[in-house]
Amino acid sequence: MNSSVSARQNAELLEAKYAEWCENPRSVDETWAAFFEGFELGVAQLKKKEDAAAAGASTAQVSDADVAFNGKVTSLVYNYRTLGHTQAAINPLEAPERNPRLRPDQYNLTDADMDREVANPFFRHGDRMKLRDMVAALEATYSNKIGFEFMHIHNTTVRHWVRERIEAHAMRSEATPEKKLNSLCWVLESEAFENFLGKRFLGEKRFSNEGGEGVMILLNAILEGCPSRGVKEIEMGMSHRGRLCVLSNFVRKSITTLLYEFTPTYEPDTVAGDGDVKYHLGYESIRELPDGNVRVSLAANPSHLEAVNSIVEGKARARQRVLNDISGGEIDRGQVLPILMH
Repeated sequence: MNSSVSARQNAELLEAKYAEWCENPRSVDETWAAFFEGFELGVAQLKKKEDAAAAGASTAQVSDADVAFNGKVTSLVYNYRTLGHTQAAINPLEAPERNPRLRPDQYNLTDADMDREVANPFFRHGDRMKLRDMVAALEATYSNKIGFEFMHIHNTTVRHWVRERIEAHAMRSEATPEKKLNSLCWVLESEAFENFLGKRFLGEKRFSNEGGEGVMILLNAILEGCPSRGVKEIEMGMSHRGRLCVLSNFVRKSITTLLYEFTPTYEPDTVAGDGDVKYHLGYESIRELPDGNVRVSLAANPSHLEAVNSIVEGKARARQRVLNDISGGEIDRGQVLPILMH
């Protein structure tokens, strides 16, 4: 029996398909995609849902102009999530080229529309704001110093998880001058270390961290957040690239010992035949922080770069058992943090 696709019994199906289409037009079949292109029915259904959820709110007719406007805004939000990374400012030497597909006028949004208030349920939990402020927020989130490319992920749960954390991070307050200074110091420490080794041991194989100094900011930021989150130990595994820098500036291996390993006369105090090259070695130390101490261990790594991954995971699990990592009578496993780098 033929029935209208907009019949009452199909309302739930329509809402589900419309939500899927808004997140990723390619996730629904071509028939559905063509059906939703005008946005009219989808936005009308969404409006009904919002009105029903608001206590005491009266049902109101949605004008064709409002339907069209909300459809344009939804499309703009979706395209920033999909294409925002293409105009992210990741090149320090020149300004990024703007993507014409992210210009508001591509969606027939005028300067007058920019001052209209809009509440889009797919962005920041439907908070009302001027369209101008929404575009600025989308720019700050998806076209800033970091580009996020994630809309290709087919698993809806994973894709939403990533999106929520990207947008929540963008709403955080800017770093304090003290934190910015600390970040600069971590980068300069890494650069000075590599410059010294490059000049002092010219031609020596060392797998430098040059070009990857930013990883020191990441590692130290993780470390500083450990005490407040109950993390007592970090188990690390990484390949050769940047290992010496991490050993010296993060794990705090003695610089004297590390430099001695560069000398031709160096003989490790180990069982005969048990030595290894300096950029394969590991180390362990206790990092003292204002809020508490954290044990940091970098596992030794052979030439097979990813072979250490399972070792690190095993060490982390073992340390969790040693620490009896239980919270509130249940297994927590939050006191030991494994970190894998490549």
